[in-house]
Amino acid sequence: MTTGDVIAKLKERFPDKIAEAKTPVDDMVLVTVPREHAVEVSDYVFNQWHARFVIAAGTDYREITGEYLVDYNFSLAADHIFLTLRVPVKAGDPWIEAITKKVPAANWAEREIQDILGVKLTGHPDPRRLVLADDWPEGLHPLRRDVPYDSWPDHNEERKPPMADPPPGATVVPIGPFFPVLEEPAYFRVFVEGEKVVGCDSRGFYNHRGIEKVADSQLN
Repeated sequence: MTTGDVIAKLKERFPDKIAEAKTPVDDMVLVTVPREHAVEVSDYVFNQWHARFVIAAGTDYREITGEYLVDYNFSLAADHIFLTLRVPVKAGDPWIEAITKKVPAANWAEREIQDILGVKLTGHPDPRRLVLADDWPEGLHPLRRDVPYDSWPDHNEERKPPMADPPPGATVVPIGPFFPVLEEPAYFRVFVEGEKVVGCDSRGFYNHRGIEKVADSQLN
């Protein structure tokens, strides 16, 4: 397919669900989708076209449009095309239906957007905190532009996210949080039945330094 084919096929498949489609640069298609249709369009791109999910990212655009933007980025590798599904989110009602249930690879990326931008996920199978510290206060989202880069919030020790329980009959094997060969600590709860691993839960990102925030506010 060409970029023109991608746009034409999406408009044909979703005639009333594509707000805008354009090619800002060669080999890239940017499609704006209302949030109520994001799951359906993502499902089609991922499971019918077999596009590879690359990453999702959120942006605070309130000063410009009064919205947050959530971009879901896919790769149509065989056609050498990068496809972005852009979902505007109203600042006064910041929620989006999670695509993770149709695109499992989006799990952590969506949770990160919820943590640092404050766009609430509905229908996510595991909406727990991911990248923010265990004692980070509720309701403070550091990548929002009205949060100063050098602010030091009051900590809330009671905010620590719960760890998942093991399946019935499984034993928990704790691993970590310190590893001599890793750059940062991580904690794993491995669920085993005898010699068989049947599940796992983890906490990481302990060395998250906020480079995105510094780049957005201080670097030039």
